[in-house]
Amino acid sequence: MDGKSKHSLLIVDDESSNLKVLSYILGKEYTIYTATNGVSAIEKAKEYKPDLILLDIVMPDMDGYQTLTSLKKCDDLKKIPVVFITGLDSDEDEEKGLSLEAADYITKPFKAQIVKLRVRNQIMLKSAVRTAEKANKSKSVFLAKMSHEIRTPLNAVLNISAINLENSRYPVEAKEAFNMIHNSGGLLLEIINGIHDMLKIEDGKLELVPVQYNTAQFIRDTILLNVIKYENKPIEFSLDVDENIPSELFGDDCRIKQFLNNLLSNAFKYTVSGDVELSVSLEKTDDEGTVMLNFSVRDTGQGMTSEQVEKLMLEYKNFSGEASFTNESAGVGMNILMELIHLMKGDLKIKSKQGYGSTFTVLLPQGDVGSPALGMAAVDKLKTLCLNYRSNAGKSNVERQPIPPGKVLVVDDVDINLYVVKEMLSFYGLEIDLAACGDEAVEKAKKDKYDLIFMDYIMPGMDGIETTIKLRKLGGHYGNVPIIALTANAVSGVKEMFLTNGSNDFMTKPVDMYELDRMLKKWMPQGGDKANAAE
Repeated sequence: MDGKSKHSLLIVDDESSNLKVLSYILGKEYTIYTATNGVSAIEKAKEYKPDLILLDIVMPDMDGYQTLTSLKKCDDLKKIPVVFITGLDSDEDEEKGLSLEAADYITKPFKAQIVKLRVRNQIMLKSAVRTAEKANKSKSVFLAKMSHEIRTPLNAVLNISAINLENSRYPVEAKEAFNMIHNSGGLLLEIINGIHDMLKIEDGKLELVPVQYNTAQFIRDTILLNVIKYENKPIEFSLDVDENIPSELFGDDCRIKQFLNNLLSNAFKYTVSGDVELSVSLEKTDDEGTVMLNFSVRDTGQGMTSEQVEKLMLEYKNFSGEASFTNESAGVGMNILMELIHLMKGDLKIKSKQGYGSTFTVLLPQGDVGSPALGMAAVDKLKTLCLNYRSNAGKSNVERQPIPPGKVLVVDDVDINLYVVKEMLSFYGLEIDLAACGDEAVEKAKKDKYDLIFMDYIMPGMDGIETTIKLRKLGGHYGNVPIIALTANAVSGVKEMFLTNGSNDFMTKPVDMYELDRMLKKWMPQGGDKANAAE
């Protein structure tokens, strides 16, 4: 084994004779670094990043226990395994060393062969961990790339089927086929989003983005998404909202919506016929600017056995944040639900009886911003929305309101994406222009004035951010024209990246019909000076 391929050891002992003996025993197989005290050991560990540290305990100034504690506090050193090799041979000393996360404990006097074998075992274990981490990283990169790549064809599946569902010329059989395609695409999107979040959980990167949000709008969006998906099932959906809930709250409404969608989706999925109810109530308030909300989803579906409930609750109580794709009992959706509830410092309760249905209840603290209560009028409006939608099932799902004539530019390097967005915009009677790259978008902007621009992110040549910056530099009309970023990349922080680089808003792919409608109502000029529409 040559010097370049050798693993390295740092041996720390204040006795030079011990350093010489250990260096002689291990020097043929490993590159050896030595230190005679704790301070020097930390400095040399930072410099050489050894594969393993052999550490004496009894040393002047900083003993081995203190040295190990300091090593564990350094982000770039805490994963280096440390083996104590010491004359302290009591059970209490060994227990203390192992409780500080030492990898092993060897007492003096030691046998050379025992030291060799224990060092070899630790090096092999570390190599195995590195191999596993590398494989896990490769898996994560592959899944993240797959998730991103699937969103482009999925954009076409979901939206072309949605567009054709609104075509009154098609017979019932054709509409049923398009509806099945659309629902299957929606299920695939849920799976892709689930994989995306599971990757974040495994990497410890699932984060909350709390904002001040409108409570009624949040509940409305949650209702529409789920009732639309299951409008063809013989299920009555009901809503019960506490009028005393504040009209504005502070929290991550997107993540709350996510776990409510998971609970409602399961309730509809496992209920053949009967009813599903969403209840949102005010559990309690305190004097520290927090309110406790109670979200409850009840169904009359197949229910669970007491053993299944007990197992699920045990997994929830023991949930460590290390969710895995191999945890088959809870499932991806439940793993994400558990992680989100733990992140939000909430609590989960489950009641279920096989053959009679289930009730999942989530208690969740939210920030109180001092807003007035929702009131009965807002609650009645939400309940009316449910009734009206059910009575209009089968009609156009999006309530499109007239939009003043305008010109829209869609920028995307994928032909199918251009087709999809163009067809979705065609319902509004807008003049639509297309550009297949950033350079073409800039050239078209120099020759014409657009009232709104939808900008893809990943494109050859100039990406969406570079193109947006170049459009803003044109000045005049393009200093204020609304630009909506479009991307299949839905990771945390992407929206902020677009907004700080000239975009006015952000949409993820697959493009959602409701979200597109909302963007048009928000950003298309309503008459007057179109250049000021972005203000």
